Amino acid sequence: MSATPPFAHDRPADGCRGAVHAADRLPAMAVFLWLLPHFAIPAGPAYRPPAAGLFLLLWAVFAVLRPQKIRLRLSDPGRLRATIAAFFLYCMVSASYGVWNLGEEQRLVLHLTTGEITYLRVVVERLLQLVLVLVAFEVVRHSRHDSQRLMRWWLQGMFVAAGLHIVTYLLTDDVLAQRAASFNEGNLAGLYYLLSVFMALEYRRSVSITRGTQFLSAALIGVLLCRSSAAILLLGLLLSLRYVVLGRAGWQRIRRAVAVFALVPALSFAMASAGLDFGIREKLFEEELTANSFSRIDRLESISAAVQLFLDSPLLGHGLQSYGFLSNDLLSGPLASMYDTSYRRIPNNTYLELAAETGLIGLCLFVLFVASLIRLIRRNGGAGRRHWLLGNLSILMYLNAFPTYTVVFLWVYLGIAVRRATVEQEPAAIVPSSRRRPRLPCVTAFV
Repeated sequence: MSATPPFAHDRPADGCRGAVHAADRLPAMAVFLWLLPHFAIPAGPAYRPPAAGLFLLLWAVFAVLRPQKIRLRLSDPGRLRATIAAFFLYCMVSASYGVWNLGEEQRLVLHLTTGEITYLRVVVERLLQLVLVLVAFEVVRHSRHDSQRLMRWWLQGMFVAAGLHIVTYLLTDDVLAQRAASFNEGNLAGLYYLLSVFMALEYRRSVSITRGTQFLSAALIGVLLCRSSAAILLLGLLLSLRYVVLGRAGWQRIRRAVAVFALVPALSFAMASAGLDFGIREKLFEEELTANSFSRIDRLESISAAVQLFLDSPLLGHGLQSYGFLSNDLLSGPLASMYDTSYRRIPNNTYLELAAETGLIGLCLFVLFVASLIRLIRRNGGAGRRHWLLGNLSILMYLNAFPTYTVVFLWVYLGIAVRRATVEQEPAAIVPSSRRRPRLPCVTAFV
């Protein structure tokens, strides 16, 4: 099998030549997916907003000026659009409630050593972020481009991001900058590369073994370079789960499960003993406050504050984005003496953030959307649904240690997964080959 470069140019199929003059133009969707991993200049300042968010914002402005270019399907498989709309409308109500609630407590302004932050500005920013990520989800899942192209463009962007990650290690000795590279922080990079692993596995299964292997290698390198404990642990766990599930039902799966339960702990112990555990043991189990253990202690204190806020108002919460304005007084332990009120705190746990800020109502609406999405993929995802479900499972587990649920690439991944499950039919038999490109339908535009 001859190797094909992952960025090889795709010519239109013979049947499309001359039929669509726009086929030779670079699709805007490709640029959008390439920009997803770019949050900052490697070893340099962050973008405000991130590159993909700015591109999406410009596209939204263009869409408002030329609405005739927008084509969204009226059908709503799985009632995803309805559940998203309900969640967003409730967030608007929660924002209004937050203005009243914090106003009653004289907490509408957060006084930091770096300056004052007003609640109104913060909550409006969050609502705008929600609009952008929901637009991204709708645009991707209703795209005119098929999922093979969407996957390829995502993976090409990931390939470049992994290259930038390697370059970052050569440019700086700053550990945090090395972990982040083109992202804001290593945690964001970890989830992006983890999702890319499962997308590369699906691309390898359904499109091209050679290119899929190249993309998979780059994604695995990215997971290791970002040194995210959550990403590394979930990678081992979910790949082990995939190995067990791929076995034939019966004794083969049992034998594989026994092998995994025996080998994974032994391998983990060997890596920790050799000092090759990427600092995970210190991050997770060190009792003293160190550079590595600080992240865990900070997260536990943040989670404790979120739980207290939720118990104070379990049904409605305290208002969208209210956590940072109420949590400072709830700190305890070694963090309370170290915290210098120079930044607005976040819970670093999406579920507890929603529970503390929007209460059980907001959390249930969010869970309802996620459950509808997973059910849709499981029922209609075809032979490749295991990879999309593993990607969704990684998101659900990663959100326990993730700074926000309004990251664009997260919703783009969900959009591609839903498009694969609801718009396209899984071919009866696909023989992946690097020598042959599948015929793709003619496409003309971004959406």
